[in-house]
Amino acid sequence: MFDITWLPTACGSLAPALIPPAHIVILWYFWENYARYVDRHFCTCSCWDTVFKGPYESGVAAYKHMYFNATPNSFKMWILTVFAVIALYECIKRLIALILQQRVRYSMLLLFLLSIFSHYYAWWAYINYYNDDYYNQWNHQLFFTVTELFSTVLVMHLANTTNVVTPKKVFCIVGIALLHILASSFDQFFMNVVRGEGYAHQIVRDIGFMVPDLLQLFVPVWLLRQARRECYTTRPFHRDRKLHRDIVMMLCLVSLLFVICTVL
Repeated sequence: MFDITWLPTACGSLAPALIPPAHIVILWYFWENYARYVDRHFCTCSCWDTVFKGPYESGVAAYKHMYFNATPNSFKMWILTVFAVIALYECIKRLIALILQQRVRYSMLLLFLLSIFSHYYAWWAYINYYNDDYYNQWNHQLFFTVTELFSTVLVMHLANTTNVVTPKKVFCIVGIALLHILASSFDQFFMNVVRGEGYAHQIVRDIGFMVPDLLQLFVPVWLLRQARRECYTTRPFHRDRKLHRDIVMMLCLVSLLFVICTVL
């Protein structure tokens, strides 16, 4: 037998390494016509403080593939990126290990993989907010990020077959998905996709948000139904008052969060 103990680490490392380049390729595909030609021999940059070059370069700098200013926002961008890379690495590593141990729920694995786009978009949004000193959408994006993170934590928890599927766990995921669907339906998705007023990249982006939310709405319910079928002591749905109470609580919480979202 081959030794595959290295596989989780390798897969965990590949995801953070490959996703950003793929993102830039996609941006180039959509925005190639807006790209500018850069003459490396004659271009200059006067917005760079040259701190990280020390005494080797100062004043108006020549072309660089990458440069950064020594500012608090640069530090925040770095910390955010480090945490994002570590989180993605650990999640992928954990899921691959569960697959090798035959202890993974593939329905939850699917939901996690689909959620990567939302988390990556959030990271990229915060990077741009910090980089541009633009914070008009900060609170709105933070609301979606926090709720998405909470949902993903539960998805990762339920990805392990040794963890019990309960209505509260499932309805937390379902409630957040329902919240995101409602918020998107009254916002960008309706304007860009339904009414067809968005550009191609906006339509692709909004569909990329909506499809995972729809699956997070239905897949956990299916999983709960399967778990209830396997439990012989479970009451029928119409007689399970505890389940009814959990559903009502979920709907109330979704309504409250939706109101908060509209205010942000």
